[in-house]
Amino acid sequence: MNTPVIHCIDGPVGRIETASLLCDLLQPMPEQALLILHPHPLYGGTMSNKVVTTIARVARDAGLATIAFNFRGVGLSEGVWDHGKGELMDAFHVASLMVRSGVSRLCLAGFSFGGSIAARLIQKIGNEGLNVEVIDLIQVAPAVENFPIEHSVLADVPRTVIYNEDDEVVDPRAIRAYAIGVHAELIQATTGGHFFHGELTRLKEVISSHYRRRGIL
Repeated sequence: MNTPVIHCIDGPVGRIETASLLCDLLQPMPEQALLILHPHPLYGGTMSNKVVTTIARVARDAGLATIAFNFRGVGLSEGVWDHGKGELMDAFHVASLMVRSGVSRLCLAGFSFGGSIAARLIQKIGNEGLNVEVIDLIQVAPAVENFPIEHSVLADVPRTVIYNEDDEVVDPRAIRAYAIGVHAELIQATTGGHFFHGELTRLKEVISSHYRRRGIL
């Protein structure tokens, strides 16, 4: 399957637009799957973002079932921006549906704002007692300045932070300090900016290599 299956599911404040690759969110799903979270909704972030779709292509090419979705107020998803709180609820809702559909080993990936929400989702999964093992977290240029992450929320989930030293949106020094503070694997490069302009092929190779090393793909 090279094109996603699109569904609008019922969410906390109305419909949520979802995209499924190599699976169908409304059908039985494989035990292992990836959930990807997109960047800030108020600044053009959608599940069609190029970094998000790059991660999705890595997973698709390697046979890893993948779900992405639009946060509230984006695309066909209903609702309005809720400063990260409602967006976390949206992410948990989609993750819960994945689990009910058969996922027991969950990989998480997020870009910018989505990277911060992905980390917070780990804590919410634990707090809510959702019966799933989070086995991997990739954060691409996480928005740690405006959406800080408490180190304790990551529990013992293996984590990797990817960023560029010329990031013009999030202070790269803040990203690096965060990554070191949470003992994440740190993958950095000198160019590409926040959005990895001209560097998406490199990003694809980095993520593919990461998943192979972890035995996920």
